[in-house]
Amino acid sequence: MNTLLVLVVDDIIITRFSSVIIQHFINQLRQQLALKDLERLHYFLGIEVSWLSDGRLHLSQAKYIINLLQKENMLGSNP
Repeated sequence: MNTLLVLVVDDIIITRFSSVIIQHFINQLRQQLALKDLERLHYFLGIEVSWLSDGRLHLSQAKYIINLLQKENMLGSNP
């Protein structure tokens, strides 16, 4: 099985089917780095993450897009 590690500056996502392996990996990282485990992923790099009841993920950038439109005073614009 593969382990997926996503690292962007100071934000990290670690995922794998085995939570035991993830915990072991996190423990190894903690020996070298100061880590804060936020548990389940909810938001990362402008992407909202929703956990569905069947275990799948729903990814959305709606919040990011609305904030961008508000910033540019284009919220009421037509597509």
